[in-house]
Amino acid sequence: MTERNILLVSIGVTTLFALLGVVWGVAIDSSMIIFDGLYSLISVGLSFLSLVVLKQIQDKGATEDSRYPFGKAHFEPLLIVFKSLSLIGMCSFSAINSFSVLLAGGRSVAPGPAVIYALISTLGCLAVMLFIQRNNKLIESNLLTVEKNEWLGDFLLSLGVLIGFSATYMLQDGRYNWIVPYADPGMVVMASGIFIFLPLKSFIGAAREMIFYQVNDQSMKPVENEAADIANEYNAKYKLRMVSIGRELNIEVNFLLEENRLLSVEEMDAIRSRIAIVVSKMKKQHWINITFTQQPLWL
Repeated sequence: MTERNILLVSIGVTTLFALLGVVWGVAIDSSMIIFDGLYSLISVGLSFLSLVVLKQIQDKGATEDSRYPFGKAHFEPLLIVFKSLSLIGMCSFSAINSFSVLLAGGRSVAPGPAVIYALISTLGCLAVMLFIQRNNKLIESNLLTVEKNEWLGDFLLSLGVLIGFSATYMLQDGRYNWIVPYADPGMVVMASGIFIFLPLKSFIGAAREMIFYQVNDQSMKPVENEAADIANEYNAKYKLRMVSIGRELNIEVNFLLEENRLLSVEEMDAIRSRIAIVVSKMKKQHWINITFTQQPLWL
């Protein structure tokens, strides 16, 4: 299944849950269920934006190449930053609004219908999350990873709602029935606080890519080992720079040779091939720049 088709499935199901959540929440006056529906509704808009960006990234026309001579890989982390900030803003607003309801004495909600909604939502979110995760194993798309994380957030949110309203249902006729009015806004405050961290994690990862932060040591190690072996063979020094931008790797290797050491064209091509073979195993699009200099010191 293609990346675009997976996003379309996600958008379709998200739209259904968004409408269901908003309508059901308004009907029983539950801010928690309305929050769940609005979270899904915002996700629909962000998923459509993902499709637009995906189309831009995959467009290989000559006009596009001239407008973006260094590629469009940076579109992906830019989109992830925007999506993450949107969800963080929505969670922050919901938490503040529900906290004011708590201070005002809470809100009574019929827990029975809320439990039914939460059960439907929990099972649906789990199914879509597993669907995206399974199909993304071969594609390894950052956009689909973020999409899966959004469904994971929806699943955990719905599960929390299910547990919370189930407990409220059992307490409504007991000695602790005074808790019932605080359950709905209280769950919104807790859910909003927790779910800020999921988009925050995506935001930090995408922001690191946008400022060209070096990839982690585990990703660098294979290239580093090959560059070190080549440097030892030619009695040279090397410097490796490696950054990840969206679905692309940008790699630069500088070999510093001894002053009187000359490499033939065949030797330089062989070195480039060795580095390229290692990088190709990482299953990501990549740009490789390898240079050879003869000077006693790095400039």
